[in-house]
Amino acid sequence: MRFVALFLGLQASVLFTVFLITEAGTDLLEGKTRVIPILLIMISAVAGFVWTVTRPVRGSFVMITVGLVMTIYLLLLGGIGEIQMALIYGLPFIFPGAILYYISKREIRKRVSV
Repeated sequence: MRFVALFLGLQASVLFTVFLITEAGTDLLEGKTRVIPILLIMISAVAGFVWTVTRPVRGSFVMITVGLVMTIYLLLLGGIGEIQMALIYGLPFIFPGAILYYISKREIRKRVSV
C-alpha cells in the first residue's frame, strides 16, 4: 500500500509541477501575478511529497495540510460552484498523504510495541 500511495503522490507531483511550470510560467512572463499564491501552495505540496520519502509522518502531514489549504483557497477564490476544480487540485495530495500517514503511524506503533 505504501508504494501505491508513493506512486500516486509522485504522479500528482510530476503532473502538477509540469502543468504549473508551463501555465504559471507563461502567466508570470506576461506579468500576471495572481498565480503566485497557488504556485507557492503547489510547491509546498510537492515539497511535502519529497519530504515523505525521508520523513513519512511529517511529509504526509504536510501533503494533507497543504492539500486542504489548496482546496479551501480555490473554493474561496472560485466559490462553491468551483468545488470540482478545488477537489481536482487538492485530493491528489490529500489522498496519498492520508494513506502514507496512516501506514507510517501504524509502523511506528508496531516498532514501539515490539
